Amino acid sequence: MRLTETADVWWKNAVIYCLDVETFFDTDGDGVGDLRGVGQRIDHLADLGVTCLWLMPFYPSPDRDDGYDITDFYGVDPRLGTHGDLVELITLAADRGIRVIADLVVNHTSNAHPWFQSARASRESPYRGWYVWRDEPPADQHEGIVFPDQETSLWEYDDEAGQYYLHRFYKYQPDLDIANAEVREEIQRVIGFWLQLGLSGFRVDAVPFLLDTTGAEDAGKLPDPHDYLRDLRAFVDRRHGQSILLGEVNLQYPDVHRFFGDEDGDELTMCFDFIAMQRLYLSLARNDPAELVKALRQRPPTAEESQWGTFVRNHDELTLDKLSDGERQEVFDAFGPDKDMQLYGRGLRRDGTTELAENGSLSLQLEPYASRWLRIVGPDDRYII
Repeated sequence: MRLTETADVWWKNAVIYCLDVETFFDTDGDGVGDLRGVGQRIDHLADLGVTCLWLMPFYPSPDRDDGYDITDFYGVDPRLGTHGDLVELITLAADRGIRVIADLVVNHTSNAHPWFQSARASRESPYRGWYVWRDEPPADQHEGIVFPDQETSLWEYDDEAGQYYLHRFYKYQPDLDIANAEVREEIQRVIGFWLQLGLSGFRVDAVPFLLDTTGAEDAGKLPDPHDYLRDLRAFVDRRHGQSILLGEVNLQYPDVHRFFGDEDGDELTMCFDFIAMQRLYLSLARNDPAELVKALRQRPPTAEESQWGTFVRNHDELTLDKLSDGERQEVFDAFGPDKDMQLYGRGLRRDGTTELAENGSLSLQLEPYASRWLRIVGPDDRYII
């Protein structure tokens, strides 16, 4: 690729920094970070080499799930600032060559969202069909629970509604019904709104769950959910051709490839490489790069403008769910031998300035002052990744 082409497909070599506004920098002394604080520290991020800033949810929220329980997809949490503060941050970032993307969390809402409050109040509500309801939960209600220490079912009975609603995550996060055409149209409006304010794309939360129409009465009206993902990508390209959809798709390589749009590359622009990430930690535990090399060689080729998102850690648990039981135990033994360092038996909760492996060969370190920025260095202090 010629250097002149990189501006058109900037995500090909972007350095993406994940940032939680609430915990980053506080300018007004209320104990909560804010958008103005991010703007005041934008030069620090530029000095780190950041070219794309990924903002975790900054929307109004009861904040029971780090802001992923949203009550207004068009708003800004007043604790964090205003729309004006966000536009100012985007302007400051652009001046330093940094694009800004944000979390797109549209597979569910908070149960405090006005849509859900209206939906539960009456079966005649225009928003009743925006969620997935049943008179009785299905027989497999206990299967596939994401947070087994918090939930016992995927369905929750609502006294006011007189029915059960689907929630693949926490019970206070009812799922939206993606099979409903009005819901799909609303998601496009949300995307269009934030693109108009200057965002350069979105990290799309839990994409496989977003496209899963299990339990929806209208599922048959959406023959292939991937058709909707293609429509979403086409909409983003029409509104802003250099915007991206970066997907959280923690599946095996052949399945992830489909979320790119296979060889056509007409669905997600980027997907996180969860397989290489997990194989990296196994390689570190073994002090042998073979597993990481094998994963990188197994990556399916993508369309010319698509890109794998290589990462070492982000704000979620350090999931190891794609390793075998034995391989996972090796990583646990090396980096999280105590049970309280592990999470759900599938990942690590450890975070902080930690050398995860230091044996004269490789070390994994957190950069000072950048709690979500990781590097891998060799014994002579050369960067490896």
